[in-house]
Amino acid sequence: MQAHKIPLFKHWVSEWLARSVIFAILMTCLFSFALYSSPVTVMGYYGVAPTDVQYAMVLIYGSTVTFLALDSRIVKYFTSRKYLLMALATNGICTLICFHSKSWPLFLICQFAQGITCALLSGIVLHLVFPRLHSTRARVIGYTILYAGIQISIPLYSIYCSMVLHYLDFNWLFYGANILLLLLTATVLITMDAKARLHKKIPLYQVDWIGYLFYTSFVLLLGYILIYGRQLGWFSSTVICQLVLTAVCILILFIIREMRLKRPLINLRIFKAKNFVIGLLLLFVFYLFKGSTGLTYSHLETILKTDPLHTIPIWLAVISATVLSMYVTARFILLGTHLIRMIIVGFIIMGLYYTYMLLFISVTGSTADFILPMFIYGIATGVLFVPIVTFTVSAAPPKIAINASMIGILARFIGFCSSMAVNNELQLFTRAAVQDQVRHAVNQINPQLPLTLQQIEQTYQNAGNDGLKSQVAANAFFNTILKEQILARASRDYYDLMLTGVVLVIIILIFLPKIQQVVLRLTKFNVPY
Repeated sequence: MQAHKIPLFKHWVSEWLARSVIFAILMTCLFSFALYSSPVTVMGYYGVAPTDVQYAMVLIYGSTVTFLALDSRIVKYFTSRKYLLMALATNGICTLICFHSKSWPLFLICQFAQGITCALLSGIVLHLVFPRLHSTRARVIGYTILYAGIQISIPLYSIYCSMVLHYLDFNWLFYGANILLLLLTATVLITMDAKARLHKKIPLYQVDWIGYLFYTSFVLLLGYILIYGRQLGWFSSTVICQLVLTAVCILILFIIREMRLKRPLINLRIFKAKNFVIGLLLLFVFYLFKGSTGLTYSHLETILKTDPLHTIPIWLAVISATVLSMYVTARFILLGTHLIRMIIVGFIIMGLYYTYMLLFISVTGSTADFILPMFIYGIATGVLFVPIVTFTVSAAPPKIAINASMIGILARFIGFCSSMAVNNELQLFTRAAVQDQVRHAVNQINPQLPLTLQQIEQTYQNAGNDGLKSQVAANAFFNTILKEQILARASRDYYDLMLTGVVLVIIILIFLPKIQQVVLRLTKFNVPY
């Protein structure tokens, strides 16, 4: 019997156990992203700025994106178990280094390496599952399970991180990650056959290593520009101008190289399919809107002073809504419901989330008030994700459809980075506008200002403080209230802009005739991303 025909799992492993191992591999490879569920803790532990933490996320995500394009060749060289064990060992070593070190540059290097291992592990999951699903029904269900796992991994690990950080230091998250990696390694050793491989062995010749270096350099430069652009002053900064010029040159060289190669890293001819490009734009826009939820968690933490443990009900609401809506959406896809109509419905639900936030966000309230909007957000995510991916894959030409996975995850990455850049820019813009209005309203000629300060001061005096302390405390308290009001008003303006964007997307989808022609077409060559 040929090596690539040997069953991947040992003969005594049941189908459900095999599926459980595959799902465990998927969830484990996403653990590194959960470290950023509390950016403030990362900033305090390493002593870095918010933009540095954002770029660390970009680094691990970008490393995953670019290596997935290379993974499709490398996975055909090694046996499956050896490939998995190499990824787990590398991830474990990086996690161990981070556990014993507080060096930020070393942490970034480890994040890049862990991004590669994430690509290795997730690539194995894709190659394990989807080529074996022969019917369209099985593929839709497979897509749904995969994306449900990806979407719920962050809130699920955020619950874990909140509990760990409540009792222990940040570096104990790495300790927990290593325990998880050890358990998975033992499971892989016990259940998987050492000689089995997913594909017939193909030597590592004509692998586009130079293209991979171009691709990685471009992605990481793009992420750096989007994250640090506002801090450096965009194009008024010489550094940003030089980086943009460098990124453009690298992109041009990459495109020229890929168009000339017989076995390119990514077949760029896939961009000739117009509806595929529209699908990529939908993925980009979806992640742009999806990233705005960071403002909601910031509101809970900054204004409502919510303890991380008390955000667990909100995480649970997101998880349950995502799983439920993805299950229902998969059923509608199998029933033949028009993909674009489901996408429009998803954006309408996203618009409801923004409308709720516009109406109810304020400096007062409780954590319970945010359970419903985040449940609505989870539903919108579940309704949008699978139809958008299915639309994009169905629009791709079958002969080169495998490249849809590589381009699709790049679109998600760019949307993710752009959402952080847009959030940073819009929040500064809305806060500046609100502060300008406040400056004209709250000044010394306003007769209400001294009366308000006097009332606050009197409250402190009634509590037993002397006149000087009461005056200082009253001014500090008033400034705190003012800052909270500015932040709440700026948040409402931000959500107003996001709602306008959602409405525009819905209108464009309704009046684009060509996208109505895309029908569900999922072949065995369509690997999701």
